[in-house]
Amino acid sequence: MIKIGRVSHMKILAPLLALTICYALFAAYLISSYDSLPERVASHFDINGQPNGWMSRQNCVEFTVGLGVFLPALIVGMMALSGRIPVSFVNLPHRDYWLAPERRKATLSLLLLYGLWLACLTVLFATGTHWLTVRANTTGGPVHLDYPRFFLVLGGFLFGILVWTCLLLLHFRRIPE
Repeated sequence: MIKIGRVSHMKILAPLLALTICYALFAAYLISSYDSLPERVASHFDINGQPNGWMSRQNCVEFTVGLGVFLPALIVGMMALSGRIPVSFVNLPHRDYWLAPERRKATLSLLLLYGLWLACLTVLFATGTHWLTVRANTTGGPVHLDYPRFFLVLGGFLFGILVWTCLLLLHFRRIPE
């Protein structure tokens, strides 16, 4: 097994494969649901689930692509390029220790690993919100957002972010002795 610092290629392959699968499922769902959306899509909803914002089908899909493709790519790109920015710009507990020359490569590899998992969460969230938008606009009755499902999608995303953050902070919480 080839090592990247202390993070092996095998550890990078798992989230990379997961992200590829998430992107493929996202793209397939976006393409398959495009024609089922009306030309004028309810895209924003009030506290009662009633639509109060609309956009064209094309703009809705473009926004969803931005959320589901470009935001995760930005996350991964920022993590991948974190080694090219000044150390003072990196916000990490015990930054000087973790980014010391002898640990820098391993730390940056680990940040990339975490970035890939965060990108997966973001793609899944974008897929979930698009599913809710499609569902709200294609029920056959009045357009209405299903808030219990919305909170399930949002809660799953926020829980994933919480777990992600805790794991990241646990890794960097203290300097090993």
